[in-house]
Amino acid sequence: MSRARNLSKFKPSTTGSIADNTITNAMINSSAAIAKSKLASLDIVNADINASAAIAATKVGTLAAANMPNGSWIQLHTVSLGVAASEISFNNTYITTAYDDYVMIGKSITPATDGAEPHLRVSTANGSSMDVYVDNGRHYNNISSSSHGPEANRYTNGWSIQLATDLGNDANQGWNFQAHFFGLNNTSFQKYMLYQSIGKHQTAKYKWDGGANLETTNPINYIDFKFSAGNIAAGARIALYGIKGSNH
Repeated sequence: MSRARNLSKFKPSTTGSIADNTITNAMINSSAAIAKSKLASLDIVNADINASAAIAATKVGTLAAANMPNGSWIQLHTVSLGVAASEISFNNTYITTAYDDYVMIGKSITPATDGAEPHLRVSTANGSSMDVYVDNGRHYNNISSSSHGPEANRYTNGWSIQLATDLGNDANQGWNFQAHFFGLNNTSFQKYMLYQSIGKHQTAKYKWDGGANLETTNPINYIDFKFSAGNIAAGARIALYGIKGSNH
């Protein structure tokens, strides 16, 4: 009997084989893992990222303020009143030399006392004294009536910026504002600010536009919001932002 063997019996299976030395995407995708040592290079270049259809949001961390471009508004602190409060303040924890310009935004604000007037005050002593004299004025429109043209007046209290007049405390009405402060860290010039506000007056809805001169060359490191009488009702929301790059 011949000792020759039929080698065809040892023909390898075609399952998992690579035809024509070609590795396809399907083969790579079906692999549980590819050892790093098998890859020629582990570098990911800009072209690889730009060519990607999408990068999962879970792969991107929170963008720190230090990495934001100049001109970005950096949210420094927010207050949302769950109960009525006499004032809302932002001290030198938030108003620092990191930014020169600041923006304050208030929403859904209602006075606990009907007819109270909203005020901002500033301090160079972190609120231990409200030591900055201000000059401010505004013009306003009744937006509830097409026949009511613009009017103007000057507020002469001297120690606070009045952002509106005689706000109503009607349920679900409220009042909103945005105030921009310029150069709070400047030690050579006096400071200025401008604002817009809109909401419910006692008898109608108004929009107010105004500004103020903050008569000091000392850095300002404290701003508070309060009403001329009574508390700020629950539900008010106020946030402070610093403008990155404003120290130019």
